[in-house]
Amino acid sequence: MTRYAVSPDATCAVVEDGAVVLHMRTKRYYSLNETGATIWRLLEEDLPIEDIASQLVLLYDVERATANSAVARLLDELLAESLVSTNIA
Repeated sequence: MTRYAVSPDATCAVVEDGAVVLHMRTKRYYSLNETGATIWRLLEEDLPIEDIASQLVLLYDVERATANSAVARLLDELLAESLVSTNIA
């Protein structure tokens, strides 16, 4: 099972409608909407991606496929920017 870990180089601040993530090494920052902020928070709790998607289904009353897609899309973007890394358990 693949798990994702938040980079130690990344820090996150919650704002009114989401969150802002700062990559401390590159000094680049990224804006997350409310759903993205929720995914980030759950990543910080070290939840597997399946559990993160399950939480989105419960919190936002969306279909499982929609939740899976949202998680996968954001993880791809976070990986590309070195804000998270993969750990295979």
